[in-house]
Amino acid sequence: MKSNKLLNILFSILFLFSFTSPLFAETGEGTNMETVLKVMVAITAFTIAFLMWLVLVYAEKNDAQGELLLGPFKSVFKWITKSTPISQEHEILMDHDYDGIKELDNKIPPWFNFLFYGTILFSIIYLVNYHVIGSGNIQEEEYLAEMQAAKEQQQLLARSGALLDEESVTRVSDPSALSNGETIYLKHCAACHAADGGGLVGPNLTDEYWVHGGGIKNVFKVIKYGVPQKGMISWQSQLSPTEMQEVGSYILTMEGTTPAAPKDPEGELWTASDEEADGAAVNPAMKDKGVGPITEVTLGEIDPQIAAKGKDIFELKCSACHKMDKRFIGPALRGITERRSPEWIMNMILVPDRMVQENKAARELLMEYISPMANQNLSQEETRAILEYFRTETNQE
Repeated sequence: MKSNKLLNILFSILFLFSFTSPLFAETGEGTNMETVLKVMVAITAFTIAFLMWLVLVYAEKNDAQGELLLGPFKSVFKWITKSTPISQEHEILMDHDYDGIKELDNKIPPWFNFLFYGTILFSIIYLVNYHVIGSGNIQEEEYLAEMQAAKEQQQLLARSGALLDEESVTRVSDPSALSNGETIYLKHCAACHAADGGGLVGPNLTDEYWVHGGGIKNVFKVIKYGVPQKGMISWQSQLSPTEMQEVGSYILTMEGTTPAAPKDPEGELWTASDEEADGAAVNPAMKDKGVGPITEVTLGEIDPQIAAKGKDIFELKCSACHKMDKRFIGPALRGITERRSPEWIMNMILVPDRMVQENKAARELLMEYISPMANQNLSQEETRAILEYFRTETNQE
């Protein structure tokens, strides 16, 4: 009679939850919330049902110790461990003893054998998969795959213009880009500078005089940040970096044209640098000294003894990540003294963490190579020796 009443209560609870589940689900926001609520209701109903079943079992069987419930678990545990009951330990007692301490001849538990033979099986599968068949990616191949994916992502960002700023922007001459630049200019710039660039509220853009400097980098910077004190707004929130590059390049094509009503020249006469004039020569990275304890390095003739010491330090501390003639975990280093200033090189070795935080070139390298450069805790003297070694490698080209 008691069991029947408990069963009736149990079925009533389950019946109630079967109706309330959709109701709770309807109050959720979206499909995910409905799913979560349904799962929660189902778990709650199952838990209540399980507890009620336990009540029935213990009420009927009078099993206060829980032998009926725990019996199967105890059997499995005994089989896994192969442990000998205390009452039978005399059967596996070994003959010898040490100061009254006796030893039992226990069997190796099956779980330990499973683990042992499992590791052997895993090692065989791993060996065949990674080193015989070659279908698995070993660590080096996985690293190279990740580096390739990062490189493709960086190229995608570069094509989208996301990496363009006033330091990296270059003048474009592609007709379609200049056409886009003209469209942007007529829409956003002509109201202040005139459609032909002769100037209205803003200055004349067709002469060789510039208030804030000429050239694509300066023009891009003015477009990006604006000149609020002169009434020109910042366009970086309305134009993408690529669009600012295109309109800046279009503005430069106006120089030398003849507007209908040109304003008088304003600012200073701008003479293009050698870099902008013939697209070559001076590497701006050589002017970047980085951030850190090294602010000035005076280079003279290469000292062979210091260079030899630097080579030893390099091979001990740096060669795990850097090779001279090929990209590895870090970039190839032959010719580094022609691409970076000596101060930048030494600061990058001495304080790589600070360089990554505060130096744009170091951050770009981290984006490209993913792995941050480790601080080897070298002294300035040791770092100077490595720099001297780099100079010899450059001279061997």
